[in-house]
Amino acid sequence: MANVFVRSPYYLTAQDIGAGTGGSATIQINTNGTPRYTINKKVDSSFRVLFEISELLRDYLDPILYYLNNGYGVFTHSTPYTTSIQFKNSSGANVGSPITGSGFIIDAYGLYSEGSNPTTTRGLMQSNGTIYRLHNSDVEIPVDINNTSRVTWLKDGQVVETNNVPDNNWVFGYYKNTFNGADSFKDRVQGLGGTYYPNDCIIKFLDTNELFDVDEVRVETTDGLKILKVITLDECRYKPVKLMFFNRWGAQQNLWFFRKSVESLSTSREEFKRAVVSSSGIYDTLEHPRTNFNVQSKRKITINTGYVDESYNELMQEVMQSEKVWLEQDTIIKPVIVTSNSLTFKTSVNDKLVDYSLELDYAYDEIQNIR
Repeated sequence: MANVFVRSPYYLTAQDIGAGTGGSATIQINTNGTPRYTINKKVDSSFRVLFEISELLRDYLDPILYYLNNGYGVFTHSTPYTTSIQFKNSSGANVGSPITGSGFIIDAYGLYSEGSNPTTTRGLMQSNGTIYRLHNSDVEIPVDINNTSRVTWLKDGQVVETNNVPDNNWVFGYYKNTFNGADSFKDRVQGLGGTYYPNDCIIKFLDTNELFDVDEVRVETTDGLKILKVITLDECRYKPVKLMFFNRWGAQQNLWFFRKSVESLSTSREEFKRAVVSSSGIYDTLEHPRTNFNVQSKRKITINTGYVDESYNELMQEVMQSEKVWLEQDTIIKPVIVTSNSLTFKTSVNDKLVDYSLELDYAYDEIQNIR
């Protein structure tokens, strides 16, 4: 089944001359097997109706980070839907059989150049063919599990691990270059029933060796074999940060920013003057005749990719067009809002070296004021 993009308009149209003049059509929209909307509309002069359903469907899709709730957040990234259009004549009697449709809705969007009713049956749910990863970090590949059969991880042409992908009643699956689900040496030891004892030798070994190193990922999909190049970078001067966002295909995707990041704080406040003179005509010089109140502060951060290839052009566009973005720093994840409002696409021909900076606001006030 195709996936409906709910960030772009999606139209359903049908025609039945049996409805006649004064006829109508009723559409019923269900998500997750539950009736959500019933809408009746008069037919036009050619006995046709047109419904735009993406905004209605999007009310029942609210994707969260997939590993929340012990990984069950992946179910929020897609929702099954069904539609049924029944024509009626001017007397209200049914005409013909219902016209039905079904599929999945995802928080994706199409481009103007792609025309109306954007949808996809692609298996690889990311746009870039080159992935930059931090040394000793995992690589995560988003796929449509109903259009992908296998994900294979390779290093120097040798297979490191193979993941067979099962079909299921949702869309997205996220596959990592881990050993039996372990994304660290400690998890690997404990997962095999061992006991992990950290010591200087192990720490030194982990600093100089990759346990889950890959340089290529092959994704077997219904639209062909997709080969991804993986480039591993080791940054010793700056502290890299990882950006997580929902890309144009409605999938959660990770993106590393390797170079300098700068944080800043801005504040806002109101002020009033008050009387500090006592009834005896004196005042305390430690009192505030001018007083601040409703003081708020917001933090922002500017992050930099470092030197990357031109595939980041499309990635940066998708980040700036994403509505849900998070930043991970030292394993702590924080919601952020992209505030960069313009993007100049860079090429190796024009710019020699391609790098990007991105401005982000943390999506909350620094002083806790949630009520």
